Amino acid sequence: MALAIFLAVILIMILVSARTLKRKPVFICKGDCIFSEILNEKRDIWIYLPKTEDDPELNKHQYPVVYLFDAEEQYAGFRELMQCENADGRKVFRDTIIVGIRNTNRSRDLTPTHSVIDSKGKKTRGFKPSGGGDKFIAFIQEELFPYIEAKYPVSSERILMGHSLGGLTTINILLHHPEMFTGYIASDPSMWWDDKFMLNEAREILSKEKFDGKWLYFSIANATPPFNEIEHIHNDTSAKTNHVRSIFELGDILQQNPGNGLHFSYKFYDQDSHDSVAMKTAYDGMQLLEKLPVN
Repeated sequence: MALAIFLAVILIMILVSARTLKRKPVFICKGDCIFSEILNEKRDIWIYLPKTEDDPELNKHQYPVVYLFDAEEQYAGFRELMQCENADGRKVFRDTIIVGIRNTNRSRDLTPTHSVIDSKGKKTRGFKPSGGGDKFIAFIQEELFPYIEAKYPVSSERILMGHSLGGLTTINILLHHPEMFTGYIASDPSMWWDDKFMLNEAREILSKEKFDGKWLYFSIANATPPFNEIEHIHNDTSAKTNHVRSIFELGDILQQNPGNGLHFSYKFYDQDSHDSVAMKTAYDGMQLLEKLPVN
């Protein structure tokens, strides 16, 4: 886990350097926790504030808030990202509060159904507790939101960001609870889960429901070398491309339903793996947010 955090920080530093940005040297972050009656457990969260808590300017404003899954792996890199400044000293992104949600049982919380089959069709012991996604979403909506909104100066603008199974949950919430967030960023989401269960739901829901005022950005990593051409991935039917093909299928479904009001875009990162794509997706997704009108 420590290695994953270290690699995330190194990745964002490379990205920042490539875009001629500089990093602010001070982090304003704190640990917090909430006991969930729904999950019957304590949940640790990591909070990033754009100013120190004793700064009177903090409570003079309300800030958009990003809720981030897999905080153990994603929080450090994303926190660095939100500290970035341009060469002239201006911040790249608006002041934003981050709520990083740490895992207790990842495969339980970030899966919508019970399944023990991985993306290549093999049984995986680690998925045995899967299928607790509905309770986890209820925890966020009914317990975490009120807690954060009572304690921190957040606006009504919420963004959700998840990677892999966290990306799957991001899509799940968009489809079934779109009112929870304004924007959704899904990094290389595991749309293959449970024989493409969420894709089948997306096909029906996106054709019937309205998503006015909502936006989605998602990424597809090149997790199947030596394939570098999109058509090669589409034409391959082997288990090793199931993960990538399922995300492309999500893009196809979205394009087939242009009238539902959802603003979306996605990108194939042909030079990135499943792990390395997370922070690049975060950067590009937050850049998209900067260009959209604020509600």
